[in-house]
Amino acid sequence: MLIQLSRAALHGRHGPPIGPHQIWQMRVMAAQRENRPFETVRFGMLLALLGACFLFGGASRNDVASLLVLQPLAVICAGTFLMTPGPMRWAAIKVPMLLLGALAATMIIQLVPLPPSIWSNLPGHGSFTEIAGIVGIEQPWRPISLTPDRTLASLVGLVTPFAVLVGLASVPVENTWKVLPLLIGATALSALLALAQLAGGQSSPLYFFDVTNQGSAVGFLANRNHQAVLIAITWPMLAVWASVPTEPKQAAVKRWIAVSLAVFFLPMLIVTGSRAGLIVGTFGLVFSLLLWKRLLPKRSLGRWNRLLIPGILAIALCVIGATIALSRDVAVQRLTGISFSEESRLQYLPTLLDMARDFFPVGAGFGSFEALFRFYEPLELLRPLYLNHAHNDLVELVISGGLPVTLVLVSLLLWVGIRAITVLRASEGSRALAYGRLGLLIVISMLVSSLVDYPLRTPLMSAIFAVACGWLSAYDPGQQGHRRQASRM
Repeated sequence: MLIQLSRAALHGRHGPPIGPHQIWQMRVMAAQRENRPFETVRFGMLLALLGACFLFGGASRNDVASLLVLQPLAVICAGTFLMTPGPMRWAAIKVPMLLLGALAATMIIQLVPLPPSIWSNLPGHGSFTEIAGIVGIEQPWRPISLTPDRTLASLVGLVTPFAVLVGLASVPVENTWKVLPLLIGATALSALLALAQLAGGQSSPLYFFDVTNQGSAVGFLANRNHQAVLIAITWPMLAVWASVPTEPKQAAVKRWIAVSLAVFFLPMLIVTGSRAGLIVGTFGLVFSLLLWKRLLPKRSLGRWNRLLIPGILAIALCVIGATIALSRDVAVQRLTGISFSEESRLQYLPTLLDMARDFFPVGAGFGSFEALFRFYEPLELLRPLYLNHAHNDLVELVISGGLPVTLVLVSLLLWVGIRAITVLRASEGSRALAYGRLGLLIVISMLVSSLVDYPLRTPLMSAIFAVACGWLSAYDPGQQGHRRQASRM
């Protein structure tokens, strides 16, 4: 019908003739109207998926029961995003999707069975062949991974960030920015839950997972370090959310809500007891204040608003002092009382490097670290507790994936560096640039925290990382310039 109307208009049946450009605009507008209901469905599914990540995706283990809910939901959401009519912004997530695909391809290759003559000659695998020969076990065809069941679980775990990336591509870029209030609100709920957990003590029924930091403020997550990183990356989220142009009265309300939440998150970060979270949180707080000051229009800074940032710093110092005075400064105590000669992460580092060297370039297999470390663990470092991860995710990835994953990591860092130059050099005041810089801060914060922990192994944090990569990747300075030129015509 649209084509008929266009032809009629072109021949002057319903008015003066119009050109091909106007016809094309009519078709675009009609397509947008037709796809609007499907865009609403896609956006609703994206919000539901992110909300489910908070409720069911807070643990890094592959055997938690909540994954039986989250992973099928992620598959359903991904299918919905791909099958519903409407345009897909694949170019906006091209590089993150390629990197995720390369990671998945590495896991698939590690699951391909190999004949004994090849398997036994792989780097690091010969010792296990000798042990099998001693006990008289005949070698069957085996995959590269020493723990193929856990490698398969790791591969299935990629469905969550995959679904989030596809969801971001399935909605207009403006809708991707609308997930920010959900992330902030869910983090605030996690902090409130953490407060209730502290009040209930170690036996509190409010802990979501059996294997968790009992007695610590973990919120929706199982690990206090991950909760601290979640709070730390929320500060720059608040800075961008409070700076989005709105009506003056709404802007003032949003500004003070952001300040209140930022101050509330301060003691909640400290009581987590996470040293890495305290360092990343300091980074996030400082850069969020700088980002906020840069985003706020100067004309909106009145006499009192100019004192807002110094006032926030003064309140923050008071809150930190009160938290320390009330003896809830677990993170500060752990940070100031650190002994680098006794720090287990540093003691384990030589062993971790030996593991990476022995299995390079093929890797030991994703998910194999826990079992493999028991084979390498020095007698002098034996403890009642086992080491589930290397607490240096970059090193563990090299142990697990060898050269292919090393190339993926290098590619990720190069891409982040290139995008950082792009968003930091730009001087325009667009919302796309603000969200691009926010994505950059979140990505850097999570990568830095991965040097001493493993936050990206939780579905929740990997989903937020995917959102941040989507924001960082979506900013296009050429497109922004084209939009400004079009708005002047």
